[in-house]
Amino acid sequence: MSDLSISGTQVQPQPPPPAAEPFRITTNAPQMIDANLTEGRRKLQKWLGRVLRIVITDGRVLVGFFNCTDRDANIVLSMCAEYLVEGQEPRLLGNVMVAKKHIVSLNIDEPRPSSII
Repeated sequence: MSDLSISGTQVQPQPPPPAAEPFRITTNAPQMIDANLTEGRRKLQKWLGRVLRIVITDGRVLVGFFNCTDRDANIVLSMCAEYLVEGQEPRLLGNVMVAKKHIVSLNIDEPRPSSII
């Protein structure tokens, strides 16, 4: 028998859940939608919660969610992983503050676009 019933009521099979969006950190900070914001501040605001890849002066690569920055351009990453050598297992660090003077390069990790069939 393929129909399920509970107390005489048929239970319809549930459709599969929609494809989940990649995990993102959201903020409860008030969003400043202000026409007077500079281009740089608007860009920083868009980067909140995105995955940043930072190469530091000693060659390590830190990957984590962009949490905040300050006027000195220090960066705080949450859920950060440290890669000593590319291809090896990362070391999980948690929350990390990266001083501006140690930042060699900074990239936003974008999800790969889905292949076109």
